[in-house]
Amino acid sequence: MEQKRRHTMQNSLFALKTVFRYAPATATVYALLALTSSVFTVVQILFLEKLVNFVTAYILQTADVRPVLLWGLLYVFSLLGVQLYTFSLGKLEKHLNRKLTKTLSPAIIDKFSRIAYQYYENAEFKDVMARMTANPQQNIHKTFFSVVNCISQVLKLVGVLGVFFRASIWIGLGAALIGIPMSILEIRATDKKQRLLQEATSDQRMAEYLQDLFSDKHSAYEIKVFRAKEHILDLWHEVTGRIFKRYKGITKILLRAQTVVTLLKIAYTTFAVTTLSLGFLAGRIELGVLVSIINSIGNMFSILGSASYSLSDLGARTHEIGYYKVFMDFEEQPAGHDGLSAGRDIVFENVSFRYPGTEREILHNLSFTIKNGEKVALVGVNGAGKSTIIKLLCGLYTPDSGRITIGGKDVSALSKEALGRTLSVVFQDFGAYQLTLRENIAFGDLKKMHSDADLLEALHLAGAEPIAERGLDISLGRLEQDGVDLSQGQWQRLAVARAFLSDAAYIILDEPTASLDPIAESRLYESFSSVLEKRGCILISHRLASAKLAERIIVIESGEVIETGSHEELMQNGGLYAVMYEEQSGWYQDQEVSK
Repeated sequence: MEQKRRHTMQNSLFALKTVFRYAPATATVYALLALTSSVFTVVQILFLEKLVNFVTAYILQTADVRPVLLWGLLYVFSLLGVQLYTFSLGKLEKHLNRKLTKTLSPAIIDKFSRIAYQYYENAEFKDVMARMTANPQQNIHKTFFSVVNCISQVLKLVGVLGVFFRASIWIGLGAALIGIPMSILEIRATDKKQRLLQEATSDQRMAEYLQDLFSDKHSAYEIKVFRAKEHILDLWHEVTGRIFKRYKGITKILLRAQTVVTLLKIAYTTFAVTTLSLGFLAGRIELGVLVSIINSIGNMFSILGSASYSLSDLGARTHEIGYYKVFMDFEEQPAGHDGLSAGRDIVFENVSFRYPGTEREILHNLSFTIKNGEKVALVGVNGAGKSTIIKLLCGLYTPDSGRITIGGKDVSALSKEALGRTLSVVFQDFGAYQLTLRENIAFGDLKKMHSDADLLEALHLAGAEPIAERGLDISLGRLEQDGVDLSQGQWQRLAVARAFLSDAAYIILDEPTASLDPIAESRLYESFSSVLEKRGCILISHRLASAKLAERIIVIESGEVIETGSHEELMQNGGLYAVMYEEQSGWYQDQEVSK
């Protein structure tokens, strides 16, 4: 419990510092207004007390009407002041939210862009991402409001209790004593509710996933073909059954807490009204005090409830902020600063590498050189380390030992601009951006975003011209109502077009035709020949017929280079490459015979 309180305090302070850092002026004004608003609660009670007393005196003809008018106006002004404060705080809250979205959100996005790539394949990182919430800036923003609201409610409560003690020590003491069990009950009930909801999160995601299967065109098609509807519905009923069971438990907890709290409220209200009435009848309490205190009892319960909710909400939100802090502490990709001269030779010198958190060595003392402008194919069985070589070359990972250089300079020392001018990549797991067609291509070279001729030429070379029939500014995907949904093969052609748009010295093609049929693949490789006339190329493909396009083939096995040479040379050697090529050729021949 002590650790939880310390955790809540530390993360609350972190949220406050973050908000004041990114929106200092707005946060300061909001905090001051929220905290000083507690004065109005006490002022209203005192003004009502004076008003009732002077109205009573006026009715009894022991005072003139001027004090009645004065205190009546002051009471009305206090009511208007509360409304003005509430309106102003609402406006400031929206303004602060917009301010944080403009300043804090870009900082979070920037962190994502700088974070070391290795974390994206790390289980801990994925867990933090899942628990950090989709909008951590909103969580920090709401934590700030919870902290300020909690302090404001405590100040209001202190003021109200001060007025109650002023009227009667027993009424004040009773309010203080009744508030403790009420707050504890409400906080514990809310904590249990949040804990049960958190436990239901994974089931909630699964229920949503199963439901979404019926709205996704690919899965819906398979479900119909394989007649899997009943099985998936059974899974959905099982998961939602567990969710409803938890919600039923939450309802019972809340009802029990609300019942006890309601009984406490009734008991205190009865005690307070009786004490005040007896005091008034005995002449110890004025009518104004009687009316104003009775009128404030409901307000006191409201303040207690708001403070209890803010404390519970604070505990849940600060728990999530803990994940945001872990995220912000993740190691960042080193920022290189060196540029490149005319030389672009790529050299791997005794490179060894294993993925973080694993034992298997993917690359072992790997060495090879690719000359500036050379066309090279990397081939080997699955798991040989081909795609890992590309990730290391692009600086996404750092070798455990050895060195990778471009133009004689270590890859880790090169700036992003230098790497971008040197390497353009079509990854095996390429991105499908649900933006415009223009943006999807222009990511290859953002300077050409509005150069329609260059964009259309890249589409032509990638064999993706039909996608642009409705223009370059059409929306792709299903985010927009008029969005065009593409096949996997069409998305892959766009990835290739991005690479073709770039003026990089090397184009890296990691399984660039995996989603294409053999005819489309053959035509695309014809386009490669014209694109690569003045550029180097590193090609990875399981279809070895494409490797013949390369000037040199490097064969990788178990993370080491075992063969290198042209297609003809390797076929004469009769090594692994020749065996793989003959097997694939035999397979294609068998396919032709079967037709």
